[in-house]
Amino acid sequence: MITPGTILGDRYEIVEKIGAGGMSIVYKAKCNRLQRFVAIKVLREEFVTDEEFVAKFRKEALAAASLSHPNIVGIYDVGSDQDLHYIVMEYVEGKTLKDMIAQEGPFDSKMVLEFGVQIVSALRHAHRKKIIHRDIKPQNILVGHDHVLKVTDFGIAKAVDSSTVVATGNVIGSVHYFSPEQAKGKYVNETSDLYSCGIVLFELATKKLPFEADSHISIALKHINEDLPRPTQFNSEVMPNLERLILKATHKSQAARYQDADEMLKDMKGILGNPNYIVEHNEVSDQTILLTDVETEYIRNNGNKSGKKNGDKNPSIYTEMPSLESDENEEEDISTFYKVLVSIGGVLATLVLISIITVALSVWLPGMNKSKEVVVPSLIGKTTAQAENLLKSYKLKLSVIGEEPSDSVPIGTIFKQSPSENNRVKPNTVIEVTLAGEVIAEGLEKRIPDLIGLDRSEAEILLNEYGVLYDIEAAYDDRIEVGRIIDQTPASGELITPETKVILIVSKGPQVVLTNVPNLANMTVQNAEISLRNEKLKLGARKEEYSNTVTVGLIISQSVSPNRQVEEGTAIDVIISKGKEEEIPTPPEEITPDNPLPPQDELVTKILTIEDVPFDIEVKDIYHVMIKLTTEDGSKIVFDQQVSKDQFPLNIPIKGKGKGTVDTYFDGKPRPSYQDQIDFNEV
Repeated sequence: MITPGTILGDRYEIVEKIGAGGMSIVYKAKCNRLQRFVAIKVLREEFVTDEEFVAKFRKEALAAASLSHPNIVGIYDVGSDQDLHYIVMEYVEGKTLKDMIAQEGPFDSKMVLEFGVQIVSALRHAHRKKIIHRDIKPQNILVGHDHVLKVTDFGIAKAVDSSTVVATGNVIGSVHYFSPEQAKGKYVNETSDLYSCGIVLFELATKKLPFEADSHISIALKHINEDLPRPTQFNSEVMPNLERLILKATHKSQAARYQDADEMLKDMKGILGNPNYIVEHNEVSDQTILLTDVETEYIRNNGNKSGKKNGDKNPSIYTEMPSLESDENEEEDISTFYKVLVSIGGVLATLVLISIITVALSVWLPGMNKSKEVVVPSLIGKTTAQAENLLKSYKLKLSVIGEEPSDSVPIGTIFKQSPSENNRVKPNTVIEVTLAGEVIAEGLEKRIPDLIGLDRSEAEILLNEYGVLYDIEAAYDDRIEVGRIIDQTPASGELITPETKVILIVSKGPQVVLTNVPNLANMTVQNAEISLRNEKLKLGARKEEYSNTVTVGLIISQSVSPNRQVEEGTAIDVIISKGKEEEIPTPPEEITPDNPLPPQDELVTKILTIEDVPFDIEVKDIYHVMIKLTTEDGSKIVFDQQVSKDQFPLNIPIKGKGKGTVDTYFDGKPRPSYQDQIDFNEV
């Protein structure tokens, strides 16, 4: 156990333990470099001294890291710290599909198919990378938000190559879900994963497992010998074409199953699009060969050597079982002496028979065999098309089994073949080849990092460190704050090449929604609030002024002109009428034809006209205009309002006496060119 707070690789801080398996323990951790949570799978202590196991652990982790798919848990990093070997993975909040089945199952056919499409899509991506999972089960499928499934635990996955057959006799997989060929320790391929997926679909549709027994050995034998029960036996609501799909995926014969994920996806999507879609079964001439009584009895007598108890209903993914291909016979209750005599007699008889046959066939068999055999040509450096054409002339076949980094031949051409050139083989022999891939540096530093959720500047710094070209695009997003990465193309985990260019989508925040400003003139304040609320606006500042034309309490004007479009939530300021201003009568004796000017102590009103906003000011809908009057009596603000650009030219009444100076301010800044001299003595 690693205690919380431990830091691995000077980067990953352990938070808590979240799971455990037969070969590793999984922890939740925080990446201190990218400030995000990750899941870290740490190899158990009992395996760290086994160099072959550690090398296999790292090799399979790197193979899984080549997978980048929305329905596969991403692998970010592989490392070691002292005696700890670990894999850094995407952290998925949610639960396993097994938990979901227990809590909510069984599911309707539509949801079963929708879940199935996600699982098979993930398998298709892995199979195209020549990786077989070999342990598909609900426990290895995580359910995130919005029912997005993610396949995880490629701990026993294996790249498809000539060693795919498990030579140790160990059966790899989980007994309730693995295929008949896995139970026998035989060759596994894409159809083995699809078989396991079919069992998962069966469980989703029925909330039951197709085969149950007192021991995992008995369950394995059922996978080999017994037909899968029909899902409708447990849930009559299962659609007939979904049932046919499950039975096809779980056929005992690999040849009768779906041959690849694309074929299975086609049927799934066909059923989702058309309830009457017909699932056609593959016709195969060979019949399923069941185990003999001797083989079955041998398995029953020796199947528990792994230390598992018969009552164990949840065997490890590394369940030990003897290979069904063993040549051992069951023990017979006879004497050792008799066995020795029989053995010696059998050997002598066999030697005599072999000698006779050898002499008889030595004359004609070599010539016959040689005449039927062909010499394997060299395919190194050739493309697959060139190799197929060449092998066709030799009556041989080609099979591409994978891709490995190599700089000895051009990328995409053949750099390994089996059997090698100049070997003699029979016609129609399959020549397996490996293509040359790009040489990747140690570790995962040559793969695109996960940038989603990072601040734009952080993402740019990281891409610059990786030496990757990038472009920035912006998009509205209601959930991601402004300046953070919403999405990236290509996705994280993709191999970086000199031509790689990453497109980053940066959030602009929620999209601005505009609305029309209503006409508030001659409305009461209450009616104005209602009218603004209907347009998702609000009432702003209220000021009062005298008006000779507008009734007391009604709105004279508003800060934004009617029918203008503004952002929802904008506050609209209004000016409310105080009614008519009370006029001060002028003494008649002071007004004479010889002296038309008013007395010096009487205030005079002048109209100041502002034709337009200054040419060097920012263009916008609303401006804050303030006018300051300075006379011998001092300075005072005579106008201070928000003014729409549509209200220009602006006529402003100013009261004063004597002579003075008028200074105009736009948005709080003085405008010297708008400074005016004013004389209240002029008529």
